[in-house]
Amino acid sequence: MTRPHVLLPEGAQVHPLRGRRIVLTRPLTRSGDFEEHVTALGGEPILAPAIEIVAPESWTIPDAALRRVGTYDWLAFTSANAVRMLVDRADAIGVARDHLRSRRLAVVGPATASVVRSSMRPPDFVPSVHTAEVLGEEFVDVDNARILVPRGNLADDTLPATLRERGGFVDEIVVYRTVPGPGIPDIAAGVRESAIDALLFASASAVRFVADALAADTATTGLRRQRWPVAACLGPVTASAARACGFQSVIVADDTTQNDLIDAVARWFAAETEGEN
Repeated sequence: MTRPHVLLPEGAQVHPLRGRRIVLTRPLTRSGDFEEHVTALGGEPILAPAIEIVAPESWTIPDAALRRVGTYDWLAFTSANAVRMLVDRADAIGVARDHLRSRRLAVVGPATASVVRSSMRPPDFVPSVHTAEVLGEEFVDVDNARILVPRGNLADDTLPATLRERGGFVDEIVVYRTVPGPGIPDIAAGVRESAIDALLFASASAVRFVADALAADTATTGLRRQRWPVAACLGPVTASAARACGFQSVIVADDTTQNDLIDAVARWFAAETEGEN
């Protein structure tokens, strides 16, 4: 196995995650090479999904929007899940992907852009900062444009509200629901037993589901928040949610891939070990 290239502090150990238990909170289908990457850095990888992505309670409104997708000027995506669920539903009801490709496509950041590229074509617009707020502010050709925003049930209205303020006509459709995942009890037990060193989060909803479970456990057992593990977060929105939920140590990856996040965790622990020596 080839060890990942991680820029570590000078003199740091070759396996900076040795003895560290690193938990990925993403759904199992999104785990990628997490286990291999953590193992190569000396850590113990643990898969404990904190969220599940499921279909909306009804497809009636999304299906109607898909069947008239040609009337929209833009499709705007703030998550890769929205892309996957919209495209899969279009396939299921016989709406050709060419109809989706023919619209202008806006995405919040590189991870979403990658899914748009693989399932449709390269996006037309990506903001300079990868948040819904900046996407709304920098979105081009908004005035009088018809914009379809596929979203999850927990997404806020930052993007639609900003686009409407700028003169756009926005339709929002819920194409997936985010619900608590089966790994949350294991995460709570691991934190209680001090058996988790870092939790990897890719979404604010995963942070909130885990924090709610830990807070409930804390109320029962008296476990202090200071003993919660490091929260390693993909992107500033997820990191902001972690801080707001009470995590004392928060890492945010500057880049946007899961392996970038693992490498950031490795640097964190390498620096911590170096400081102890």
